[in-house]
Amino acid sequence: MSIPPAPRFRHLPPIIVLLSLFGVLILIGWTYYQRRRDHWDEVFRARYHLDRGQADLAFQAVSGIRDTQPGAAEGLTIAARALLMLGNVSLARRTLERSLDMHADQPEAAKMLAAIYLAAGDGQRGIAMLKQAARLAPGDFRPWFAMGKVYHDLGNLEESAASYAQALSRAPPVAEATESRLGRVRALLDANQPEQATGDLVELSKRAPEDPDVLALSARRARDLGRTDEAGELADRALRSDPSNFDALLVRARLRFLSRQPKLAIVDLEKALSVNTNDVATLQLLLQSQETLGLTHEAAQTRDRADRARDRVALMDRLTKVIDQRPDDPEPRWRMGRAAIDGEMYVLAYQCFQAALDIDPGYKPAREALEALRSHRGFDYGSPSRLRLQPMRRPGPLAH
Repeated sequence: MSIPPAPRFRHLPPIIVLLSLFGVLILIGWTYYQRRRDHWDEVFRARYHLDRGQADLAFQAVSGIRDTQPGAAEGLTIAARALLMLGNVSLARRTLERSLDMHADQPEAAKMLAAIYLAAGDGQRGIAMLKQAARLAPGDFRPWFAMGKVYHDLGNLEESAASYAQALSRAPPVAEATESRLGRVRALLDANQPEQATGDLVELSKRAPEDPDVLALSARRARDLGRTDEAGELADRALRSDPSNFDALLVRARLRFLSRQPKLAIVDLEKALSVNTNDVATLQLLLQSQETLGLTHEAAQTRDRADRARDRVALMDRLTKVIDQRPDDPEPRWRMGRAAIDGEMYVLAYQCFQAALDIDPGYKPAREALEALRSHRGFDYGSPSRLRLQPMRRPGPLAH
């Protein structure tokens, strides 16, 4: 029986054997890394830069993500936040949509995308994202607080009041709790439910008995309940602290008109219109006061102004529905901006035109309108990236 030859590596120098084994280990490790590849290193690096306000470096850290490996969705969300800081809302929106498609359980991403949708006039998609954020973070008051504002702007007053109640049930900080109660009271009063506003007004009065907003809303409630003396006293107290308080001015104007003091009512109404130039209910009461005094010329001008404001509100309501149905069409947003300019709502107009360009950067009507708005004398539109993320606010309810 022959003896097999000894393995040849026994005669190799030890260093060669060690290097060969080290190479094999590197190959095994690389193969394992490729199979288990993730993006957490990029995510941590991007967060580091983002926490220091270095949006450009944060975006660079995660801009190479192209797959769906672990950490990819979180990296895209950080990239979107960096893009928002850099003012690129359109790319941020697409990045967030991709991130949430990868991994839906991201409440912060849902809230960011909701803000972008709402700033672009996409009310339904914005509400849907806020509801998703509320489901993902059930203890967070912020989605409900935002829904209260959005529903009120859309004229869905019962949903607004209910959303503010949900925000309050989640123990928000003092400032946000106060805003939630004020928002809920306004929604209930606008919905002609003054009795339902009693509890929140009592709580607000305990915390800030001389706050002009609390006093003005209490005056509105008293007037709605037929307690005119109380309403007048509360309105006067509010106006002593804040002479331009819109709610208090309108309450006192109504009381003065009913007590056959149309001249004094006109003084309050004109001041109220300097605060809110497009409020149809205020314009209608001004028209009635002028007609009572026989001011024919002034009444004709006010009637024309009220008709245009009423038509504008109706047009914006229709365009809001069109935007919900055609979210990727820039044209209705451009038309909304034109209507906003007619009502001298320049910030809203800016947001509308910019939202149209975020959808289609080559949409010429919006680009020309935006350039014209930028050159408008005396108009300071501030930071474009900040304005684009403010929810679009249309004229309020037609009556109080």
